[in-house]
Amino acid sequence: MTVNPPSPAPDDAATAPVGDGWRCTPGVDGTAIAWRCDAPAAGATRTPVVLCNGIACSTDYWTAMAAELATDRPVLQWDYRGHGRSDPPARPDATTVDDLVADLAAVLEAAGTDRAVLVGHSFGVQVVLEAARRLPPSTVAAVVAVAGAAGAPLPRGTTRPRIGPLELMARVHDRRPERAGDAWRAWWRSPVPHMLARAIGGTSAAAPRAVMTSYYEHVSTRDIGVLVAMLRAMQHHDASDVVPDLQVPLLALAGDADQLTPVPVMAGLALAAPDGELAVCHGATHTLPAERPDWVVAQLGPLLERTDTGNRPSLPVATPA
Repeated sequence: MTVNPPSPAPDDAATAPVGDGWRCTPGVDGTAIAWRCDAPAAGATRTPVVLCNGIACSTDYWTAMAAELATDRPVLQWDYRGHGRSDPPARPDATTVDDLVADLAAVLEAAGTDRAVLVGHSFGVQVVLEAARRLPPSTVAAVVAVAGAAGAPLPRGTTRPRIGPLELMARVHDRRPERAGDAWRAWWRSPVPHMLARAIGGTSAAAPRAVMTSYYEHVSTRDIGVLVAMLRAMQHHDASDVVPDLQVPLLALAGDADQLTPVPVMAGLALAAPDGELAVCHGATHTLPAERPDWVVAQLGPLLERTDTGNRPSLPVATPA
């Protein structure tokens, strides 16, 4: 991956290096939010791409895609609060989609990005659609939804007060946090999650095993309370009403073997958007960005060319040392 020479360093009060090209910026409530930007040679004026993760994910799903996209445009990656290199919030309930969008706004400002294509995977689709609602209209050049719904992606009953699995998990964690944490780590470090994910169309053999192993390890080390709160917020959030009013293109990318976000869900997004388009990858599942990064990048090409037209020369974004 080619990285720009360092731009003038951002204000140290606003950002701090954390290694391997990553920086931390205070989010909406001061929580340290980690981000990095990779880009081609200085002077490129193509529209930046911002990659927004699924819930409980760090950025490994994007590795191959980010390297390819960064050959001709800035690519910004970031970790949600309580994820990856970002700190957990001081208040466990500060995990709503609105909080994440406010963090994204802080990251964009710190990176010097005033216009970008927002790409969301899984839960990241809710994040980018809510960002299209809340960020200044000129900030969002286009929205790309990869294997993700506009809202409430989990099965009905997941958050039911008495028997919903999220609520049961939260109660166990509240009463016996150490035991719950040990069981959580043991579960995610066992082969069972991968076997279940394969069985339900959540992933396939095409997803690099190293990427999936990194994902399971990442989940195993998350704070259960924070993750449950974010899962609950995800299930109660819905940005479906944003889609019919989008003033920018929306590209929906689906895998026809994805049983978590099946093709009809993605087709509904594309049909609801005034300027919507659907592309379907044969044999791909919910981990589409990891399984077929080449295909995803190819589908993005025409959309990115559209957003590059008339792009302002103030880009690229600042790239950390």
